[in-house]
Amino acid sequence: MKKWLAGSILIVCILVFFIPVREAAGVDASTAAVPQDSPDYVDETYASYLTSNGYSGKLAASEVNLDILSYITSDDMEASKVSESVITGDSGKITWKVNVREAGFYNIAVSYLPIEGTNSKIERKLFVDDKSLFNGMNQLTFNKKWDNSGGKAIAEKDGNEILPVAVEKPELTTVYIGDSQRRSLEPYKFYLSSGTHTLTLESVKEPMEIRNISLKAAPEIKPYADRIQEWESTYKVYDGANLVYQAERTDQQTLDIEKSSVDIVMSTDYSNPNTVPYHPYKIKLNTIGGSNWRTPGDYINWRVAVPVDGLYRISFRGEQNMNRGVMSYRQLKVNGEVPFREAMAMPFGFHSGFVNYVLGNRSEEYLIPLKKGENSISLEVVLGEFAMPLSEVEKSVLALSELYRKTVQITGLVPDKYIDYEITAKIPNYAETFKSESDRLKTVVDELVRITGEKGEKTAIVEKMQVQAERISRKPESVINELGTLENNISSLGTWVTSISEMPLLLDSFTLSKPEAKLPAAKPSIWNRGYNGVVRFLSTFFVDETKVSESSDKDALKVWIPAGRDQAQIIKNLIDQSFTPNSNIPIDLQLIPEDVILPATLAGNGPDVALSVPQATVVNFAMRNALVDLSKLDGIDAMTSKFNDSAMSTVTYQNGVYGLPEQQTFMMMFYRKDILDQLGLEPPKTWDEVEKAISILHANNYDFYMNGQTLYPSIVYQYGGNLYSGTGKDYGIQSGLYEDSAMNAFSRLTRFFTSYRLPVSADFSNRFRTGQMPIGIAPYTTYNQLEVFAPEIRGLWSFAPLPGTQQQDGSIDHSVVSETVDSIMMNTSQNKDAAWKFMQWWLDNDTQTQYANALEAVMGSAARYPTANVDVLKQLPWSMSDSEQLTQQFENTVGVPEVPGGYMTARAIDYAFRAVVTSGQNPREALFLNIKQVDKELTKKRTEFHLSYLNKNQSKEE
Repeated sequence: MKKWLAGSILIVCILVFFIPVREAAGVDASTAAVPQDSPDYVDETYASYLTSNGYSGKLAASEVNLDILSYITSDDMEASKVSESVITGDSGKITWKVNVREAGFYNIAVSYLPIEGTNSKIERKLFVDDKSLFNGMNQLTFNKKWDNSGGKAIAEKDGNEILPVAVEKPELTTVYIGDSQRRSLEPYKFYLSSGTHTLTLESVKEPMEIRNISLKAAPEIKPYADRIQEWESTYKVYDGANLVYQAERTDQQTLDIEKSSVDIVMSTDYSNPNTVPYHPYKIKLNTIGGSNWRTPGDYINWRVAVPVDGLYRISFRGEQNMNRGVMSYRQLKVNGEVPFREAMAMPFGFHSGFVNYVLGNRSEEYLIPLKKGENSISLEVVLGEFAMPLSEVEKSVLALSELYRKTVQITGLVPDKYIDYEITAKIPNYAETFKSESDRLKTVVDELVRITGEKGEKTAIVEKMQVQAERISRKPESVINELGTLENNISSLGTWVTSISEMPLLLDSFTLSKPEAKLPAAKPSIWNRGYNGVVRFLSTFFVDETKVSESSDKDALKVWIPAGRDQAQIIKNLIDQSFTPNSNIPIDLQLIPEDVILPATLAGNGPDVALSVPQATVVNFAMRNALVDLSKLDGIDAMTSKFNDSAMSTVTYQNGVYGLPEQQTFMMMFYRKDILDQLGLEPPKTWDEVEKAISILHANNYDFYMNGQTLYPSIVYQYGGNLYSGTGKDYGIQSGLYEDSAMNAFSRLTRFFTSYRLPVSADFSNRFRTGQMPIGIAPYTTYNQLEVFAPEIRGLWSFAPLPGTQQQDGSIDHSVVSETVDSIMMNTSQNKDAAWKFMQWWLDNDTQTQYANALEAVMGSAARYPTANVDVLKQLPWSMSDSEQLTQQFENTVGVPEVPGGYMTARAIDYAFRAVVTSGQNPREALFLNIKQVDKELTKKRTEFHLSYLNKNQSKEE
């Protein structure tokens, strides 16, 4: 064995040391070059506004300050005066009057202070004289400021650093209103004639305190050539040793790190031993940013100590290896101001490893002025030269999607190639529109090649769509043979928009130095890389990858989680930050598959607590006496009060409570506002309205989506029925689907698929994105998927509660069945008191909120946490309108208790549904025949677990 191990190590060493290592593209000192005379991108609607008002490049010379305390509000706005400020709520409108003497163009400066709310950014809409003058006024963003490490040193445990909790730092901030997507980098200019006008801010997300609003010209930003002449007359060029500042942590050099979002977090880089600090296998938080610092408008601000006044060269040791063929742009600010025009958008090119990015252009390195003592340096994500290609492709996606929808309205999804649909006669300018979009996309390809210097994966899909649009423009009737390809290309173009708009950048450190100074090596030597590679390889034999915690305490509480490593790492960080230090209870957190929990427990090697367990598994364990009945523990009432009764129903068995809900999911109705407006439809509120909507949709070759088998239980409850009969401990003694209410619900549901021919299955997200299914019923977590992966329809869709059944009193029952994921305590635990304390901490509002926000920060908006706690839901970054819809549906959720043998119910519903829809069987007959199998299984399982059951004569036996 020893010889085998020694031989293996020798082979690995030879491979690491002598096989050539592929170096990152580019030289070690990579200049972040800025193309000269790069124009600022201007949105089409904004450009039209400027032109129509005669903008000639000049702003009004006067300054106008609003009387901030003199305002009027809408009924739904909560506003209050505090000293010299006004605090505005997270919904409604607030309006000020402004008297303008000098007619002309003005920038608008807003001084604000964030008010405690969620982790979300502040969002507002702006109206001038009650009008939204161009698209950018509909989404204004005001950043909050966060201390990266909460003002504390990074803590360690067992040699592993613990990710600190970011703490909000409310500070008075002044910004000029501009493009929140950071495509146009100049502040917006508003034309105001002389006289009285009104300015209105409508709240979309988060409250804020407004200290001042003024109309004035923003400071002019001069080119570098002009600024360097000014600075050289005041400052000497620095001539000392290199000054290295860590980008992710504070020390004597880096005094403070602020960021605009909690999403921007520190991370561990194992790939490069030159990254500081470094360890081959322990966790060292040695970098910041990466994929978590990719959203336009997000910034990191470093407060640094500088030894002397002077002009300094600045370089960043970083890595941009995620967006091949795309530069990640950043706007540089020094002491709160953009020092020169070229610094408004500085590109960081793609490299497969760390490099030193020296800020400069192709002919010189830039110098920045810093004063002795404390200074601030910040980088903000902007789109730079990709603003134009991105915006043009977005417009093309919208135009092509509309053409596709109009085509499908005429031809259907499966057109007959022998029919002349006369598409060009029925759709005006059909061929011309395809030609104009082809020309637009060709211009985009040319611009991408100019920016990146090559054709590659970022131009391929644009070219593919451009060629197809060109081909269809020449032979419009050929589109019937290309509908599928056209749909796929449009969807791919939408995905392209998402990827191109993300600007990731990972940073380790930055250096202030004299011009042309030699920088520390960004890449390690082959020997250093080889040594650390061998150590890291050998650690895999001795470091247990399933153990997220490094606790060596034999009495540590064993907690298992059947989830991903990212989720487990976040939980570990929370444990190290706030549970173990306060409770003195060590935790052994491990990643274990769900199906291992019960066998391990039976073998005497199970956990004390298991997290993220589905509700069916919870009750399966409870039936077998594997779980602790939490209803008998002190403090259970305070815990259950955090959740709706519907959530608690799913973890209740035989009057005992065997779990506590973490997540609760349910269905909602998604709809495309743009298409419904086009058809003159409102989102349906009842199933009768759904039938009417389907008729109109079908008349226009659109479709409606619902999953019949999943939806049926919700309609049963809307009709006043229940999936099972019996009360108390007898609940689940017999199926409740024999009742007329359940039979009528089944007939109503199947009619959608028999009479209205709805598709039994479909890729709803994709067909909703393309507009083929403008209304559909899906889990509400689909919202996250659409928000991230369908940017081209952002703002064109929304969701609402599930359509309901009208009751005799005229009210509408919107009941929807929900499912939960839960935390459980094993009966075999030897330390139930500690386990209960852990569960109470884990499901505390603060802990769940921190976990939800950290999860979204690490994994993006698509991972927004479907919490079971309504109070936590209100702390998540939902907009006010979306939060209201979710809360409304939350109040109408139904939790179906799991019963022995209950798994047969879902099977019976599926069999009955398919018998009706596929084979044309009578709905009542099909459901009745399949329910018999459910009753047999219920009786069998209740007998097995010594519960009351029904015999063949339907009388109860004990």
